[in-house]
Amino acid sequence: MEYGKRTRVRREGPARISSKNQVTLPAAVLRKLGLRAGDPIDITEEGGQIVIRRHRSRFDGVIGTVPGFTEAVDVEASRESWS
Repeated sequence: MEYGKRTRVRREGPARISSKNQVTLPAAVLRKLGLRAGDPIDITEEGGQIVIRRHRSRFDGVIGTVPGFTEAVDVEASRESWS
């Protein structure tokens, strides 16, 4: 056993609601789901349960079905080429 080295505990247990109504989600759960800081999520209530889902744009199902609309466009990156 090496001294001075800490083992990180991964937990998927209880969380608390802060005085600002914020909840910290366990990092292990976020990694497992492929979510990162800044990713949009939807929070709803269903049958007395709080449900958190990855946000899906209403346009996600349209990409690839309309000619010329084949991929998501980064408007900020494209803006430079317009000048």
